[in-house]
Amino acid sequence: MDDGSPTGSPTGYVLGNDDPALARLDALSRVYAAATAAWLDAAGLAPGPSVVDLGCGTGAVTLAAAERVGPTGRVVGVDTAPQPLEVARRRAAAAGHRGVVLEQADVTTWEPPGPVDAVLGRLVLMHLPDPVALLARLARAVRPGGVVAFQEVVLSTRAASPPLPLLTAFNGWLLTTLGRLGVPADLGLRLGAVFRAAGLPDPALVTGQPLERGGDASGWSIVGGDVTALAGAFERTGTVSAAEVGPADFEQRLRAQAASAGAVLVDPLVVGAVARLP
Repeated sequence: MDDGSPTGSPTGYVLGNDDPALARLDALSRVYAAATAAWLDAAGLAPGPSVVDLGCGTGAVTLAAAERVGPTGRVVGVDTAPQPLEVARRRAAAAGHRGVVLEQADVTTWEPPGPVDAVLGRLVLMHLPDPVALLARLARAVRPGGVVAFQEVVLSTRAASPPLPLLTAFNGWLLTTLGRLGVPADLGLRLGAVFRAAGLPDPALVTGQPLERGGDASGWSIVGGDVTALAGAFERTGTVSAAEVGPADFEQRLRAQAASAGAVLVDPLVVGAVARLP
């Protein structure tokens, strides 16, 4: 049975944590704001619960959860990298969320200090060596009736209409490189299998796939950020040379192609899985 695990072992988070990568995370949060809201709404967060956001990055999901649980709730965001956490801390303080705690820790081994009502994570399982084991372990910290909810992407579904040569090339480079690194590019389609292999109930699935048009689409920033972050990996895996990619102005050239064609960008499908424990 397919348990949702990749055939290789992911080498860890490969998309970077420097300033360009943080800008990419912000673009991603803008593009997927509605899909993320629908997934969190399906999780049924209400005022009062304690929530964990694993791999919280710059805090978009953490703060969205904090808005739902209110001042009587508590949200702990956990991330391995310090730079995104600093951004998340500033944003939590600016929003006045006093019940938000942000911790730097290894997300593959971190455990909450006590029982919680919900464990969440967005676009984190694909970067972990054993998502099934992680879900099984964290689910043991969730109270009866609590929720385990993760959202993952299906990268093979990104497209443009009409097709754009640069995007077509990028899609090939990305999927080839992630495959060679052992990173599952389509984990969103296997979330149900991952949840079941971890001993969780069959999850409800909530999907979203944003559409944007023209050269100003925010999704081009996600592509540009991926190119910048993965240029070295493209070369190391023998996929394509940096000279052929031209990462320094790749996003600008892609935006120009999109503007000239009046292209519609079909951003990758995201799938959110929500399981309520008995």
